[in-house]
Amino acid sequence: MPVGRALSQSSRGALSVSPILPVVALGAGALAVLAASNGGFFATDWYPAALFSLGLVLVAALAVPLLRAPTRAVPVACLALAAYAAWSYLSITWSAQKGDAWDGANRTAFYALLFALFALWPLRARLAAGVIGGLALVVAAIGLVELLRAAGAADPSGYFIDGRFAEPVGYANANAALWSAAFWPCVVLGSRREVGPSVRAVFVGAAVLLAGLALMGQSRGWLFALPVVAVIFLIVTPQRVRTTLTLLLVLAGVGVTIPSVLDVYDKSGRELGDAMSSAAGTMLPAAIVTGAVAGLAAVADRRVRASPALARRAALALAAAGVFALGAGGIVYVADRGSPFTDIAHAWNQFKTLPTPHGGSSRLGRLGSNRYDFWRVAWGRFTHAPIAGIGADNFQEAYLRLGRSREQPRYPHSLELRTLSQTGLVGTLLLIAAVVAALMAAARGMTRRRGPGAAAAAAGVATFAYWAVHGSGDWFWEFPALGGIAFASLGVAAGLAPRVATLRAEPRRPLVGGWPVVAAVSGAALLLALSFAGPWLSERYIGQAVGVWTTNSARAFDDLDSASSLDPLSARPKLFAGSIALRLGRIAAAERYFRQALERDPRDAYSRLELGALTVNSGRRAEGVAILASARRLEPRDAIARRALRLALRGQRIDIAAINQEIAAHARRLGR
Repeated sequence: MPVGRALSQSSRGALSVSPILPVVALGAGALAVLAASNGGFFATDWYPAALFSLGLVLVAALAVPLLRAPTRAVPVACLALAAYAAWSYLSITWSAQKGDAWDGANRTAFYALLFALFALWPLRARLAAGVIGGLALVVAAIGLVELLRAAGAADPSGYFIDGRFAEPVGYANANAALWSAAFWPCVVLGSRREVGPSVRAVFVGAAVLLAGLALMGQSRGWLFALPVVAVIFLIVTPQRVRTTLTLLLVLAGVGVTIPSVLDVYDKSGRELGDAMSSAAGTMLPAAIVTGAVAGLAAVADRRVRASPALARRAALALAAAGVFALGAGGIVYVADRGSPFTDIAHAWNQFKTLPTPHGGSSRLGRLGSNRYDFWRVAWGRFTHAPIAGIGADNFQEAYLRLGRSREQPRYPHSLELRTLSQTGLVGTLLLIAAVVAALMAAARGMTRRRGPGAAAAAAGVATFAYWAVHGSGDWFWEFPALGGIAFASLGVAAGLAPRVATLRAEPRRPLVGGWPVVAAVSGAALLLALSFAGPWLSERYIGQAVGVWTTNSARAFDDLDSASSLDPLSARPKLFAGSIALRLGRIAAAERYFRQALERDPRDAYSRLELGALTVNSGRRAEGVAILASARRLEPRDAIARRALRLALRGQRIDIAAINQEIAAHARRLGR
């Protein structure tokens, strides 16, 4: 069995120089599962992945040999991220919504764990490229499955939200971000001579597919992030000529698909099914043909090596062509449109207006949205509490009180404003320190290494840069698949910085040694495991209660009691218990549960609305009016609360069932 022996020897060799490989591979696999599971948005999806990642980090720290110490910037980044997570946990003490703050702190700790797992232990250059490239191809495979499922459906409307492809994540912008996070590594690795021609063909074909899927999401943030990330990408990527040529080849392949991909947007029903089949029938051949061209070019690339002088001339020619294209484009633009500042001012004014209703062949040219208002409120919260912030993930109730639109965003739709408003200057400085240290280490990986190591470091930085740039205008921090892939990729890039010292005394010792240190690390891991497990199990109990309350109410309330005990900071178990009791006609129990929910979250407008209506209907009109008035103050633009208060003031009975139906319908329209 020569092949088997060769594979066995190769595996042993890989493990001898990178013993962390199996652990890192499992971590990457967990991220792939999250990507296919609503982007990890729901607690029942991402908390198990966080627990799994914690276990991997603990195993690595206690058992995996640390053959060479990382460059100093890596532990600095790890410590800064850990400090940012600790600060997020501390923010629970001054948060109004303590359960939300706990979730936000846990999510930050998850990202810190992933970065440490991928950065601290050395990965051989080719293995690092394999980890990043393998994860990108798995994401592309997920996209291919979703595309084929949608194209094969008689009515693929379930895959779309407002005409925009939104699966598997469930939010079109985050969906586009998932495909784009995998796009850049595919372009980098598809351009490298060290990669075999057939594998390069797969990477380039996958890049075409991923770009087409991202375009189908009709994300304006994606469109504006592309040129910024492309510039960063070409700056940080080594061997820019071959990378640029590969990118141009991919864009040519994507260009063929644009008409059919955009045609999907304004369709519905049978027309949507036909348009989706047409789009898939264009995207797949374009990906295959472009990949084949890349494979043939790769064969020639391996046979012919350009001299350094020719490579320099090609780089100069490409740069000159780029400058000429920009200049010519600028001249044509000014001749056709006049001053660009006029268009910029118009675009800014349009951005500050209300969103344009769904319709037309594309939404990419329309800028209206409520993001400006989200950002206004978030900035106001930062100026209100500039040092400490208002607490991790504490935004929705502030917006309901201070916003101007009817939307009910849970997050401020900006990475920077999330950090400033919720964790203040202290948290912002900690996060900046972590990212800067990580990028310094990654820069060493890109400049001090050659071949696949430099390519893998560049791919990791490009992935993180895309997430950060697009996330400046969206709420991607709250999608653990996106944030996890970003921090894991940055960790791979930082870990590729040349290791500065060999651990000579104990060359195969683990990162953590000595019983006192082992006990301390194990204790910290246990606390973090409990922090992850409590909210996760609580959500599972809530899900069980929702599933059985119509047939077994006693078990449902027992499950909700368990959920409440496991997540003692969240009002959610009490809110569900109150809603179920209300539907069962148990008015006294419902009132008790809503009061308990308010004890956990005094600013929850929904609890006050329900409690106020119950109190009015039970004959305690003065108390009910006061409660409804407080609900109205917490959400002054809410027509439901306003109408309920008006009925109470008139001495009329409030139809609570009708109110809840209207709330549910409004929530479905807004989505998440």
